[in-house]
Amino acid sequence: MPPGIFILLILLGAIFYKKARIYLLLLASLFYLFSTKAIGNFLLLPFEQPYNHIHTPQSVNAMVILAGGTHGKSANLTLAASSYKRLIYGTMIAKQEQLPIIFSGQGLKKYSESMSAKDSIAELNRYFDINLTESTKLLKDTFSIFYENKSLNTYENAKFTKKLFADKKVETPTIYLVTSAFHMKRSIRLYKHFGFHVIPVATDFMTTNKLTIRSFFPSHAGLQMSYHALHEYAGLLQLSLKLK
Repeated sequence: MPPGIFILLILLGAIFYKKARIYLLLLASLFYLFSTKAIGNFLLLPFEQPYNHIHTPQSVNAMVILAGGTHGKSANLTLAASSYKRLIYGTMIAKQEQLPIIFSGQGLKKYSESMSAKDSIAELNRYFDINLTESTKLLKDTFSIFYENKSLNTYENAKFTKKLFADKKVETPTIYLVTSAFHMKRSIRLYKHFGFHVIPVATDFMTTNKLTIRSFFPSHAGLQMSYHALHEYAGLLQLSLKLK
């Protein structure tokens, strides 16, 4: 259901429930603001803008792609949209520069993010013949993919990925880090905490430099943008307390 319906219901409640009128009007106002693309865009821009640039090849040890969810076992394209964009963009660059890929993520579902990524790579190999093979080692200058299938969150993505490099006696790895643009700032901070030199490779952008009149109307997209922004602000605050 569109957010506007809920705003109208709250306003109706304010008309008939006089004792809570001020609180309901405040709630309706906040709901309206956070469900517009104008506010969502404003909140997300600080996260996305620094990484909105053309990729420039550099010398790295590997390409690290962070999982972003899965739809579960389905007939095709099982990765969630954000996760699929990350996988595709990271794979494009890794193939061009002949890099090993680490796809990092397990998730909470029985059909894991790594399992979903494997099936997606199999589809890409079958339909587009990209010749991306699975590897159990991080082979430098080799277009291959390794699945880190233990991590449940970004902190564990960084932690378990660091262990892979530590096992190869690489203490300060330089990596391309691929994730959604809104998620990049927090991801970089976590990977730097574990001793990585990070070169951000952002994708899945949600913001725009051009607003229209429709940007000021409530929408599901606007609400989603605000949710992601508030989630990242809360995550950064949590990191500031946790990593002191």
